[in-house]
Amino acid sequence: MKLPHEFYQLPFSFDVGQLTKEIEQFTESDWVTHHEGFQGNSAIPLISVNGEFNNDFKGPMKPTLALDKSPYIKQILASFGEVLSRSRLMRLAPGAQVPLHSDINYHWYKRVRVHIPITTTEQVQFFCHDKQVHMGAGECWIFDSWKHHKVENNSDQYRVHLVIDLAGSSQFWRTVFQHSRSIVDDQSTALSSQFVGFNPDSPATFITEQFNVPIIMPVVEVEYLTNELLTEINHNAQNTTEEVSAFRLLMAEFVADWRMLWLQFECTKAGWAHYHALRQQTMVKASQCAKSLQLMHSGSAMKAFEQLVIVACMNVELSEQYQGSNKSAAATPNVVAKSGVRKNHPAKAATATTASPIAAPQSRNSPCPCGSGERYKACHGKVS
Repeated sequence: MKLPHEFYQLPFSFDVGQLTKEIEQFTESDWVTHHEGFQGNSAIPLISVNGEFNNDFKGPMKPTLALDKSPYIKQILASFGEVLSRSRLMRLAPGAQVPLHSDINYHWYKRVRVHIPITTTEQVQFFCHDKQVHMGAGECWIFDSWKHHKVENNSDQYRVHLVIDLAGSSQFWRTVFQHSRSIVDDQSTALSSQFVGFNPDSPATFITEQFNVPIIMPVVEVEYLTNELLTEINHNAQNTTEEVSAFRLLMAEFVADWRMLWLQFECTKAGWAHYHALRQQTMVKASQCAKSLQLMHSGSAMKAFEQLVIVACMNVELSEQYQGSNKSAAATPNVVAKSGVRKNHPAKAATATTASPIAAPQSRNSPCPCGSGERYKACHGKVS
């Protein structure tokens, strides 16, 4: 998520000793190597799609077996009082780094990653744009993931963080902007923080995301996201006027044509092939007119458009799951109690969609059933 400053330290602190006990229960086989093969990077999923050991962003978020064995971590998750998304223990080996990158897909546009260091040293440094910090053990931090960032572990020890993805309620953001400390604030004195200790007799209840991507993205959101990209492109003086103008025209045409389809089909299956064809046509044109355009601090505008809009605007593979959830008690937010048993929350259920899914073929290399001519894994089976 974009933030006014690169780093914010939140006014919370945690019991490092108890956290250390809980991570020591895991063996080497519990740590999963990074999905992109980053050397020395590994993780243990705590909240994930369907509670499985995956790296997915799309679909109902549920606790994993690893979280069920971690009572204090459950209490920490519950202490935020937020709707929680993908969360993990993340480990960085001695001498390793998280390579320089920016998070520009749909999941990260309106979510932040809360970092709670468990094992760390002063030689572990977190870089974001032109700022850097050491996040101390037991502290609580967020950062601007839209800008380029990296982490270096120049120590001889493993660094382990508890990381929690969330979008944040109004109360969360009041805490960030009224009671936290940004990287540009006075750092000479310790931040006054609330200590969240472990209570073995206290229940831990939290809510997880159930509906986190649209089956078909509404026009207003498509228009909003494309305008956000255009604003960033306009503020980068290195982009040429010719390319900016061409991309602006392409975005206006894409939004207009998406609106025409939405007015005819909304999310129904009859429109899926048309939406998909428009996505493909637009990507071909964008690759011709926007290949050199850059955002302010996040790299390629073409890549951002693909990950933030094109991939995210159509997720019909989840339609059956969403429809089934809306018809059952699972349509209410997923409330997880201390025992790990999910309970119904009294919040109002979402409206059911009438769309039907595109069934996955036996192989992800098979042609996509939507008729696009692409393989399923590159089309409706694509993972952002």
